[in-house]
Amino acid sequence: MKKHSYLFAILIFFLFISGQGFSQTMDSAAVKPFNDGLVKSQKANYKDALVDFETALKFDKDYRIYYQIGFAQQNLNNADEAIQAYKNTIKAKPDFDAAYNNLGNVYFNKGDYQDAIDNFQKVLDISKDDTIKNAVKYNMALAYTNLGMAAEKAKNNKKAVSYFSKAVSYYDYDAAYSFLARDYFLLNQFDKAIEAGQKAIKYKKSISEGAAYYWMGVSYSKKKDMKKAKEYLELAKADPVYKSFAETVLKSLK
Repeated sequence: MKKHSYLFAILIFFLFISGQGFSQTMDSAAVKPFNDGLVKSQKANYKDALVDFETALKFDKDYRIYYQIGFAQQNLNNADEAIQAYKNTIKAKPDFDAAYNNLGNVYFNKGDYQDAIDNFQKVLDISKDDTIKNAVKYNMALAYTNLGMAAEKAKNNKKAVSYFSKAVSYYDYDAAYSFLARDYFLLNQFDKAIEAGQKAIKYKKSISEGAAYYWMGVSYSKKKDMKKAKEYLELAKADPVYKSFAETVLKSLK
């Protein structure tokens, strides 16, 4: 199966502030450049926003300043700088769920999936916002799916199954179920391959159904249920990627 590339949705948290009262928790000299930076950041002028945030930081090491520096660096694709800024945010305020989430996003986009998972888990541990937690569960599923794909590439199907199973424990992710169907088949666990294929179809959002039908079909053939094997392989033929594979197996069943 062709490797999928995943689009990763970043949760954006702008910290809107009012001058009155805010100066009680941030040095008054930092408030104006911080607000100026927020305005520029809202307009996606992250480079100039950074100048303002760095100015604000000279007067106060407030976690909100570090966070906005991280957000700007992240949007400028400066991963290492964003990571350091988010780590500084967390050091200043360990219970700030948005910082852990965005740090996880940066790690994810770097391909450091385990580091991403560790930070997403912190969001799940500390956040009281169910909307955020549900979004992060999806992100966890994506990260574990990518680890599973790497395990498949290393021809470690058992480890891949472990990662894909973790993925679907957080979110019913169709691609992870489809990969599970393949790996279970390769491990001669045909009932589990069929079950995973069924779930891939049930929760289908982003994948073609051909892979799930194909692995279900060949699993049924191994179970000597030729009627169902042919039924699912015929369905797999509708997918251009699996058409020739399904036809080859169907010919062998005649």
